[in-house]
Amino acid sequence: MRLITYFLILVLLIAGKTAKAQDSLIISNDIYRFADGVAYTYTQPLRWKQKNWITLAGLLAGTALVTLADKPVQDFFDGAEGKFYERIERIGFHYGKPYSAFTFTGTFYIGGLILNNRWAKDTGIGLGATLLTSGLLQTFLKDAVGRARPGTDVGAYRFKPFSQDVGYHSFPSGHMSVAFGISLVMAKRITYIPVKIFFYSLAASTAISRLYSDAHWISDIAFGGAIAWFCGETALRRLSVNTSRPRRNNSVSWHVTPYPGGLSLTCKL
Repeated sequence: MRLITYFLILVLLIAGKTAKAQDSLIISNDIYRFADGVAYTYTQPLRWKQKNWITLAGLLAGTALVTLADKPVQDFFDGAEGKFYERIERIGFHYGKPYSAFTFTGTFYIGGLILNNRWAKDTGIGLGATLLTSGLLQTFLKDAVGRARPGTDVGAYRFKPFSQDVGYHSFPSGHMSVAFGISLVMAKRITYIPVKIFFYSLAASTAISRLYSDAHWISDIAFGGAIAWFCGETALRRLSVNTSRPRRNNSVSWHVTPYPGGLSLTCKL
């Protein structure tokens, strides 16, 4: 934790010096693309067709079906012991924390600015748009649904919507949303298969971590991953087509067009 904190401070110091040396138009363009990706992701349901709503219904039905496995999976991890699970739990716990999201996003974007590497910058923008949209969405759902965590020992079907008790913020898994969001974007941006496997393995370690620590049900994890998948796929697809900010032409031009009986005066902005 302390090492990550020092790293973030170093990144911020570098960013402060680098930002002055960069073309402000490039940075403003990146901010525009990031904001556009976030807005597009959140408004995507407005563009859904019937098949998309059927897919959503299937996801909700599938999540409800997965809840049947909540208690058996919990019982399995309650009986799991050993240093292997403890190490996996620590790796997955840290990988799914918000500081991992900031670290990955900041490192790739700022590194891209320093090295003038478009691929790295676009990766950072994609990570930021994915993690912000999925993070805000899962945070709202946690409060709105108010599902009890396994550690409360009240069962998988106890709910207290908008409760301030963190014991009732189980659905969906925020850790899984962060972990799978990072892994999805990295796997999409890197073509080397072993690296893809590595990142998805890290996401799997987060799933194991939350189950082993009695923090989430398996259905919480499944839905948290689904949120990250939707936000990641949508944001990356938008960013891939929106490669630059449309330039606004602030000049005004007047055109005079003759026609029988007079002249036509038009203004173009």
